[in-house]
Amino acid sequence: MSDNKRDGTDDRDKQLGALGDRIRAARDTGTGARDRDRAEKRERSKADGVAWRISAELVAAFLVCGFVGWWVDEWIDSRPWAMIAGLLLGGIVGMRNVYAVAMRMSREAEDRTDE
Repeated sequence: MSDNKRDGTDDRDKQLGALGDRIRAARDTGTGARDRDRAEKRERSKADGVAWRISAELVAAFLVCGFVGWWVDEWIDSRPWAMIAGLLLGGIVGMRNVYAVAMRMSREAEDRTDE
């Protein structure tokens, strides 16, 4: 029997090699998983920001145009027709703004996929 087998050196070498392989695999998996998690969080955050922006565009258009309509009603005493017209105009302006944001996002997405 050789000295290596008697003192277990071959077994230790195999165990150390297997341990090294597991450590390398864990490092590779850990870094990739963290990067994927960060990228997913970034995408979710970006989507949340876009949703808030679209909501703000709609609400702001309704409020501003509705206020202008109310002000015109008070000025020329035509209640509620100018306010109703203002709210309708606010809806149209809000939808136009949302459409513009959606088109810009679509162009940006196409540019990213072309790279």
